[in-house]
Amino acid sequence: MDERDLAAGSCANRLACRYGRLAYSAILIAALITASGCMTMTRGTTEEVRIASNPVGASIVVTKDGVTFDECSATPCTVTLKRKSPPFLVMFAKDGCQSQTLTLERDHATGKGLAGNLLGAGGVVGLGVDAASGAAYSIKPNPLVANLDCR
Repeated sequence: MDERDLAAGSCANRLACRYGRLAYSAILIAALITASGCMTMTRGTTEEVRIASNPVGASIVVTKDGVTFDECSATPCTVTLKRKSPPFLVMFAKDGCQSQTLTLERDHATGKGLAGNLLGAGGVVGLGVDAASGAAYSIKPNPLVANLDCR
């Protein structure tokens, strides 16, 4: 290697140059993974869902595929659910009233986290991370209100 190679920006030691580029690539990949998933970082993977009934005081059970995810002895109450898990069935029961079952669905979220992914902070990787973690979704409706038929 002569002075022309050094002036052109070539590495004096090819082995050191190779590992330097490898380290730089590893740092860049780690930074992209850390920065990806803007919604995961700003919204989290769970959501607090407010549940109410008219009249108040109904018990509720939140299920999916026959498995109980949460319950509450008297409305109004708040349950914490994973954003990626819906649909959930919410069963309302109150003495003197007809039982009622409503559904909680998931919907694509919008906002700052989505903008961060679309504008490049998370990019396509961020959109994938957010979709896989559930952070790209919101649970709807929130609040969930049941109008019970009482005698």
